[in-house]
Amino acid sequence: MATHTFLYDDACPMCRGYTGVFTNLKWSDRRGFSTLKATDYPELDRDRGRHEIPLLDRATGKVLYGLDAMTTVIGNALPHLKPLIRHRYFIAVLKPLYWLITYNRRVIAGTKRPAKGFDCAPDFHTGWRLAYLAFALLMVLLVGVPNTPLLIGFGLALVAGLLMHKARLVFLGHFMTVVLGATVLLALLPGWSGVVGAYLFVVWEGWRRLG
Repeated sequence: MATHTFLYDDACPMCRGYTGVFTNLKWSDRRGFSTLKATDYPELDRDRGRHEIPLLDRATGKVLYGLDAMTTVIGNALPHLKPLIRHRYFIAVLKPLYWLITYNRRVIAGTKRPAKGFDCAPDFHTGWRLAYLAFALLMVLLVGVPNTPLLIGFGLALVAGLLMHKARLVFLGHFMTVVLGATVLLALLPGWSGVVGAYLFVVWEGWRRLG
C-alpha cells in the first residue's frame, strides 16, 4: 500500500495525467490542490507547492517537492533504477526541463483557473516563458513549417492576438503551443489527413483556450 500522496494541480490536464498513472500503478495516492482547506497539512509550503509538486509521506509527515518527489516515488517502485534516478547529477540535469514545464504548464495544457478552491498556478516567469517560446519555435523549424494556408492563418492570428491581448507573453505561450501541435500533426499524418487533423486541432484548441 502506497504511503505517499501527491498534492497536484487538478486544474492541469498534464498533472492529472501523470499523477493518475502513478495512482493506477499504486505507486502513490493523490489529492487535488483545489480540494485542500486552509487547515490541511500545516507542514505543506503552499507557495512552493505551486511551482514544485508536493509529495506527502503519510507515515512520517515529511513533504518532498518537485523532482525529489517524483524520483522518490519512481525509485521506491523500481528499486533497480533508484541509484540512477535519485543521483544528484541526474536530478540536476533534469532540473531545467522541469522548470521549463512547470512555469509553462498552464499554456502548454491550456489550463484555466479552477472554479473554486485553491489555485496553484505558478508565478509568471519571463525567462522561462521566453525559453519555452524559443524551444517551441525551434521544434517547429525542425519538424517543418506548416503548409501555406495554415501559415497565413497563423500569421493573421498572431497579429490579431498581439494587438488584442495586453498579456502578450501569455498569448504567445498559448499560440506557440497550438502552432507546435498543428505542425506535429502535419508531420505525422499523411496527405490530407494531416491537413484536416491540423485544422481541426487548431479550431478545437483555439476555441477551448479562448472559451
